[in-house]
Amino acid sequence: MKESTTHQPILEVKNLNVALGGAGRLLRDVSLTVRPGEVRALVGESGAGKSMIGKAVLGVLPRNIAVTSGEILLQGENLDQLRATQRRQTVAAAASLIPQDPLTALNPSRRIGPQITERLVKRLGWRGPDAQARALELLERVYIRDPKRVMSSYPHELSGGMRQRVLIAAAFAPRPKLIVADEPTTALDVTVQKQILRLIRELQAESGTAVLFVTHDMGVVAKISQTMTVLFAGKVLESADTKDVFANPQHPYTRALIGATPRYTQPGEFLQPVPPELVARLKQEIVLSDSQEGKNG
Repeated sequence: MKESTTHQPILEVKNLNVALGGAGRLLRDVSLTVRPGEVRALVGESGAGKSMIGKAVLGVLPRNIAVTSGEILLQGENLDQLRATQRRQTVAAAASLIPQDPLTALNPSRRIGPQITERLVKRLGWRGPDAQARALELLERVYIRDPKRVMSSYPHELSGGMRQRVLIAAAFAPRPKLIVADEPTTALDVTVQKQILRLIRELQAESGTAVLFVTHDMGVVAKISQTMTVLFAGKVLESADTKDVFANPQHPYTRALIGATPRYTQPGEFLQPVPPELVARLKQEIVLSDSQEGKNG
């Protein structure tokens, strides 16, 4: 299956390899693109490497994990060829993150307002009043009834769903070209999940922002993405337009995931787990592939 190829990519990842301490491989020759206005889902079980791709793009990999080869191009600029300060500035100007857990993502000792406006002012050079106005505008846009009160609130004074709305507002506030959404509905109940997905869809459609959407939930993938990449142990198994994958999945693991992943639309349905023998076979194939590459290297 082929993917749509209109428009130049906002993000290109080419043959990306990431390793732990130069030893264990965490990403294996990952390649993908995200184009303007496109939502690409990264899907797979825990440990598949989904979040690792987003962290590599944003330049926030843990210290003991490093990119060993490959390229990451953001708006055509190769990030790995930039000095550290220049890379941070380039990423800050073009990309935002919607994290998984709003409680840990927000500083509990600071009011909400400065946590939205500080990046706009200090890193992107906005005037204070403009940043304040933009924050209020976005908080209202994510259906927060009293944005001024929320701006002066502390995170613990807000519900989980409200905190996630704040993070969505903060991500869209600087008008980024790319948003990395890292399991943004995982910590929320089913009803709030639906609201948050609708908000992200609405804001993304209005702004034309490209989104790299990390999730383990095939129901979410079907709802929000135009293209999708299926990962297992840091390796791409399948990558195509979402509608084509659901209509005719090519890889047995993708077929198993569709049957095994809980969907927020049907939380009580009976699920067929991914067959252990399939997982074992895939792991063995990856070990053999790594071993062969080691010999060739």
